[in-house]
Amino acid sequence: MESKKPPIVNIVNRIYPPTKGITGESAAELAGYLIAQGLTVNVVNVKAQYFGGPEPQKIVGNSYFVKTFYNGKNKILRLISNLYEGFSLIYRSIRLKSDVTICMTDPPLLNFWASLFFGKRHPWILWAMDLYPEAFESGQLISKHNLVYRAINKVLISGKPKHIIALGDMQMQFLKRKYGGQTSFTIIPCGIYNDSDHHVRPQWLRDSSRIYLGYCGNLGEAHSIDFLKAVIDFMDPKKYHLILSVYGSQGQALVDYVAGRENISIVTSVKRHELKYIDVHLASLNSKWVNVCVPSKTVSSVCAGSVFLYCGNANSDNWGLLKDAGWLVSDNELDGVKRILDSVDKDLIAKKKLEAARIAQELNHRKKLAFNELYHQIFNITGRKL
Repeated sequence: MESKKPPIVNIVNRIYPPTKGITGESAAELAGYLIAQGLTVNVVNVKAQYFGGPEPQKIVGNSYFVKTFYNGKNKILRLISNLYEGFSLIYRSIRLKSDVTICMTDPPLLNFWASLFFGKRHPWILWAMDLYPEAFESGQLISKHNLVYRAINKVLISGKPKHIIALGDMQMQFLKRKYGGQTSFTIIPCGIYNDSDHHVRPQWLRDSSRIYLGYCGNLGEAHSIDFLKAVIDFMDPKKYHLILSVYGSQGQALVDYVAGRENISIVTSVKRHELKYIDVHLASLNSKWVNVCVPSKTVSSVCAGSVFLYCGNANSDNWGLLKDAGWLVSDNELDGVKRILDSVDKDLIAKKKLEAARIAQELNHRKKLAFNELYHQIFNITGRKL
């Protein structure tokens, strides 16, 4: 017999407001929607700082945290700490009790612990941000033929989720091949937001006659520093000005590379309401990382009303979803950067920005429909009556 009592939902992720981070912001947005529909939402997260992401948001729902013992950059210690965090998050979620758990993928292998402890015993939904263990293979840390890799995947398949939230159509197809065609999906691209009417001219915007390029965010192993170096080398300083707000494993190397160059501003952060003042946002994803992650910065740049120059594979969700508002250069043909930079002008950017506004409107509408679809899936999975 179906229960009329609304289901209790747990959301599990390393990052959650007031700690800043795009995955935490996404979790809070969904929590707010579900609460508005009358559901009880508990969020289990880690008490730790994340280096990067949008401005901190307000706490939404009942927030519970676990502690970590390491938040530094040593790869071995970080991996050990992440495994401990993942176990602690799932254990804390189990103790809270819920009718369904939405599990994201931060820290790495959080989905492994969910598969191991939930499996067929407790209904859970995977929110696939970065994919693990695939990211370890893309980062050349382990081969997919390795016994450990295969053992992790065996646990993931045997304890697979009832439903999956994917970041795009191509990532969904990738996960369908992994989990089987019977798994149901909802698609919610990461980075969608409604641009505000906040119009405070940034201090770095000094010469409106130039075209402003910008790279704002993580420059990690999944991204191409060579692409950014090509942009820096090929851009005409009389035509362009570059804004850099960069962190991650390759961030300092890029900052060192631009030292002493003209028309480049290095800033601590670019706030969300300032994204619109950058004409062309730069983004990249190395081909071996396609589907393993889908950078949110490209989506956010379009939602800001800007356009983008994307270095990566045409068969990726970033390009497939947003291509009318940007330009593509292959990550193995960087000479194309010069051709694009030479051909771009303000009139062409203005035309692309009209497409960006259209796409942004469609994305926000699509997100509302996806949230509603997920709300119904929660009732379906838990056997509750709407």
